[in-house]
Amino acid sequence: KYIKREVNSVKSDFKNKDYVSRGRRIEKGKDRFIDYLLLGGDNSPLAIIEAKRYSKDPEDGRIQARTYAKDIESQLDYKIPIFLTNGRKWKYIDQKGIERKISGVFTQADLEHRSELFKNERNPDTIRINLRIVDRPKSILNVKKLCEHFAQGHRTALIHMATGTGKTRVAMALIDILVNANMVRNVLFIVDRIALANQADEEGFKKFFNEPSCKLHIDGFNLNKRFYSTTVQTLKGGDKEKNFEKFSPGFFDLLIFDEAHRSIYDKNNLVFEYFDAIKVGLTATPREHESRNTYKLFGCADKDPTVEYSYDEAVHDTILVPYKAQIIETKVLSEGIDGKTLTPGLKDQIRKQE
Repeated sequence: KYIKREVNSVKSDFKNKDYVSRGRRIEKGKDRFIDYLLLGGDNSPLAIIEAKRYSKDPEDGRIQARTYAKDIESQLDYKIPIFLTNGRKWKYIDQKGIERKISGVFTQADLEHRSELFKNERNPDTIRINLRIVDRPKSILNVKKLCEHFAQGHRTALIHMATGTGKTRVAMALIDILVNANMVRNVLFIVDRIALANQADEEGFKKFFNEPSCKLHIDGFNLNKRFYSTTVQTLKGGDKEKNFEKFSPGFFDLLIFDEAHRSIYDKNNLVFEYFDAIKVGLTATPREHESRNTYKLFGCADKDPTVEYSYDEAVHDTILVPYKAQIIETKVLSEGIDGKTLTPGLKDQIRKQE
């Protein structure tokens, strides 16, 4: 029921859900046939797929797909997205006309919730910032800049804020606005340590949102929540399939990558590239020490993050205090760790921390 093949885009009544399939009699130059029409639970059109042979470029189907979409939209009061594919590569054109490569087609539930978001979307610039989440002037300014950034159609951003200046709270304030603006529904907060995942859940989602959340590394896989946190190691784990592949590419609308510079845990950006979502990186690494790859990954030219609050600026604002460094030698730092000397209890504790 979700998929209808060879639907005539000229003779079908999309408004009344009366679909005409390819028959023996075809009016040349008049009839047009959609490769795959994706339908919602109420049998209404959700999206179209224009498929080409494996050896062809998916782009070859662009003009055809645009024509089919216009045929459908001329009868409806809403726009529908387009998938272009050759079975190997996928491209997605959303209702706003924003195009990007994706890892695969979305589920019916994904398309339904995205369609609902699109129909009810508001400008994030018009949503009031929750001062219970952020109250420092610089944090409020950064949230405003991020709202302007996403209102312009961008889908990636990099938040560069010194440790202790509240970048996680800025991320939570941004989530609150994007949810209230109907730009996102399902959110995944990704970290590289279990303690940070728990902190994002307890001090973030549970504190500021009145909905049950899910810690994937503890609660396991489920599709019934809106707010998720976990480690990238948990996402990349799994036997027959990676844990992140248990979700469809279109399930999450927003991904937050904490300590985004620690790409060692996802060198090939598998998680980053699998999900079609707005992606926000958080980092406290000084600009001069940050990898150029981090800026490139989140769509930042040169070494200019989307928003920034440097250590020096925070010290000037008395948010942080200057530090004095001391070199401390320990046996572990100087000689390293010999696994054979660890107690069974300590070994087990380290394994649990992944």
